[in-house]
Amino acid sequence: MQKSNRSYKTLLPYFFPFLALLLCLFSKETSLAARKALYLCLDVVIPSLFPFFVLSRLLIPFVSGLSFPDFLKKIIEKLFNLPYYTIVIILLGFISGYPNGAKMSRDMFDQGLLDSRQASKILSVANNCSPLFIIGTVGAGMLKSVKLGVFLLLMHWISGIIAAFITGKIADSLVSERNSDHRKVRQEMFHERKQKGYHNKHIKKEDSNKNHGGNKSPVSGSLSALLPLSIEEAAILSIKVSGYIVFFAVISELLSRMGVFSLAGGFLASLIDIKKANPDLQEFISAFSRGIIEITSGSQAISRLRGTALNMQLSVISLFFGFAGFSVHTQIMGIMKGTGCKYRILFVGKLLHGVIGYILTLVSISLMPASIQTSNLESVSNLDFSPARPLIIGILLVSLIIAPYKVPQKPYAKKSK
Repeated sequence: MQKSNRSYKTLLPYFFPFLALLLCLFSKETSLAARKALYLCLDVVIPSLFPFFVLSRLLIPFVSGLSFPDFLKKIIEKLFNLPYYTIVIILLGFISGYPNGAKMSRDMFDQGLLDSRQASKILSVANNCSPLFIIGTVGAGMLKSVKLGVFLLLMHWISGIIAAFITGKIADSLVSERNSDHRKVRQEMFHERKQKGYHNKHIKKEDSNKNHGGNKSPVSGSLSALLPLSIEEAAILSIKVSGYIVFFAVISELLSRMGVFSLAGGFLASLIDIKKANPDLQEFISAFSRGIIEITSGSQAISRLRGTALNMQLSVISLFFGFAGFSVHTQIMGIMKGTGCKYRILFVGKLLHGVIGYILTLVSISLMPASIQTSNLESVSNLDFSPARPLIIGILLVSLIIAPYKVPQKPYAKKSK
């Protein structure tokens, strides 16, 4: 393990000059990809996420005092083994789009309403694809059918609910195994530090920080104090999410120009069909590889395949929605940095969501075939000028300067199950 870490650190400095050289060689293509991704953020991502970021930050400090029907409490507490008030994160996570579920989970963690174990479990459940993206961008824009967009949204929601029940059980086993390993490590560290003469108070303080994940005390419950802070945090997070999207768009375009997707598609296609490489299968695998990294470009590539049946296109796009892509995974873990949440729980949950979505979509189409009438509307180009872009930029700039202060913090009694 140590040898692999040394080799990784040795080779890493040589990778960056190579990457810089590739960016120079494909500067026109990568710049265009970055521009399209940036326009996508200004036209779709930020307008759809920014209000939810503000709303969730305002709601979280008061969520533990909300009243819910008893049957909803039993569903959340018994089946998911989570506090009942996390239903707010789950519901908003289904209608707002990722990574808003991670944002609300982080806010609850900072308020002391969730611990790292509970936050890890809820990440894969509360981070789902936005209805606006599924119906508008993919359905009406790429597939030229709002009806298909609604169908994909239903498949995404149903598969997400099914995956949530299964993920809750799997996460408990993963967390319990992890906790047993952590206890062994902490015991070894305790004996080692005791021999070196560390004071017991120092050890207890460090262990306490690890267990609580460095939870911050929440801000005052005053709306006048929460509102500017919520807007400022929403603006900063919107910029961070846009950065992740642009970065992965550039990497995806760079890999495509280097022929990595085509090589992977040709290699896998030749393994599947030994006699001859199927060009349609090669193109399909190449498009699938794009979607695993970033769902927008992957869904667009799948929708443009002419040699692939519609039921297979919809099933694969549904898989992309459930898995979310490594771009979204990075956004979520970036938001949850410092909380102690484990990526493997998120990965297993989203992979399960994608696989169930794929199977459910394929089976539903085969059992209930329907004729779909597509529209003649062309999808809007990301490079066309939109008057909303200067407005979005202005809102972000104003949001960053309206709250240049820290709100006084008050002690808060931690409420977690």
